[in-house]
Amino acid sequence: MMPKSLSGKYILILIFLFTGLNAQTSDTLRLKNQQLEKIRKDISGLQSELQSKSKKERESLRALENINQQNLLLNKLVNNLLAEEKEKEEQIIEIENEIAKVETRTSELKDKYSKYIVWLYKNRGLSMWRFIFDSESFNQAVKRYRYLRYISQQNKKTLDQLNSSRAELGTLKADLESERSEKERLANQKLAEKENLRIKEEEKKELLTKLKRDQKTITEEIASKRKAEISIKNLIAKLIEIDRERKAKIHTQNMNAKNNSGYKKNSQMFDYSRFENFGELKGKLGWPIKEGKVVRDFGENKNERLNTVTLNYGIDIAVKGEQNVLSVAEGIVSAIDWIPGYGSIVIITHRDEFRTVYGHIADITVKEGEKVKGGIAIGKVNESLEGKILHFEIWNERNYQNPDLWLAKK
Repeated sequence: MMPKSLSGKYILILIFLFTGLNAQTSDTLRLKNQQLEKIRKDISGLQSELQSKSKKERESLRALENINQQNLLLNKLVNNLLAEEKEKEEQIIEIENEIAKVETRTSELKDKYSKYIVWLYKNRGLSMWRFIFDSESFNQAVKRYRYLRYISQQNKKTLDQLNSSRAELGTLKADLESERSEKERLANQKLAEKENLRIKEEEKKELLTKLKRDQKTITEEIASKRKAEISIKNLIAKLIEIDRERKAKIHTQNMNAKNNSGYKKNSQMFDYSRFENFGELKGKLGWPIKEGKVVRDFGENKNERLNTVTLNYGIDIAVKGEQNVLSVAEGIVSAIDWIPGYGSIVIITHRDEFRTVYGHIADITVKEGEKVKGGIAIGKVNESLEGKILHFEIWNERNYQNPDLWLAKK
């Protein structure tokens, strides 16, 4: 138990700490809500754009891209809600564990206080001063006085602790109820967004069926893939720049921590050096799908039927049925974006500035900033006008690599 003189200062420190923590939690929640609201606003904007088009325009490649973009945003929304729901589950478990501890402590304090009450009851007819004065010696009287004073002080402490535990228990139970209500709200939101996603998927299937009959639209989609390669290249360059800025910032923080003992050192966000050596996987890299056929090779590809030539920075793998897209190696999900021609794409950063790109993905199950292992499903192969085709690229800094030289031979 702390000395009485320190109790006021201790309470002020606690109030300051909890105020800081509550402010930090509020800021985090505000940021999350802003992110979710932005996603919903983007979806609403895309839907309004689609509805404003004529019937003919709503049956075009642009309309298909609009729906695919909405699907990606809905997917992000569902994943964010899933993550928040998981956080709430963890918080509920923590509170339940804390309640169990406080209830145990309260029970022990009640037992201790009860014993004191019983002692008082048994000695109710005995004068405390008589108990002292009946001592056989002065030393015994002093000892009895000290003992009685100790019993009284301990009783007051026990009573204070018991009241404090009861108050803490009440607060924890209120927090638990609040977290459970929030979890239920998130679960209902998630179900609603999943239903919206299902409806959009149905719209997409109907539109795909109509567009596949139009040869001109298929040609337009292939042409858009040429532009998509440039967009991917620019996105890779942006990620490299962001990563370099992050490393420079961390280096500065670590130097400040070294030179100033009062400066708190910040840990590195992602330590890629601890990941498996991507360079050593050349020739034995796992495939991004379990079964499939390469329909467009790395480099220039000529379509004899359409008389077109496209430059492919990666390979395109056609699959049958519903197949998972797999991360080929350990890394961090650095970007989830939408690019015309390749739709939803996921970029994973690996050790030593290697990055892998996965295009034409649906039902994405990962979030930006999430660590993934090799062989882990990150989504499913989406359907385009040409069928279910996964686009896959490997980059080392700004240099695209030939996946044929990296992937294990089947």
